[in-house]
Amino acid sequence: MGEQDKRPQIVERARWFQLTEAASIGIEMAAAVGVGAFLGIYLERNVTHWAPWTTYIGLGIGLSAAVLAVLRTVRNFSRVIAAEEAAEAAEAARAREGAAAPPEPPEGPT
Repeated sequence: MGEQDKRPQIVERARWFQLTEAASIGIEMAAAVGVGAFLGIYLERNVTHWAPWTTYIGLGIGLSAAVLAVLRTVRNFSRVIAAEEAAEAAEAARAREGAAAPPEPPEGPT
């Protein structure tokens, strides 16, 4: 299943579902940074004893996960916006095409 197969599914989602995905990004970022930092603290105290470097490494991993979550959300919304704009452009082109057609002359004897 290629990436082309996934794109229409994103556009077909309900609008409220798309907005909840965007609204949850703050929670996802906080969770990623928190889990990374706490994992670094746990490893520092119980495994490595490389104070404070293990905590910094865990925090860096958490921040990286948060950045990836933001980029994933931006990429999804960019696809949605591009698909909506393409649909609007196609609709406008159809409307222009229908309005630009000259009226047909009436048939009958002249």
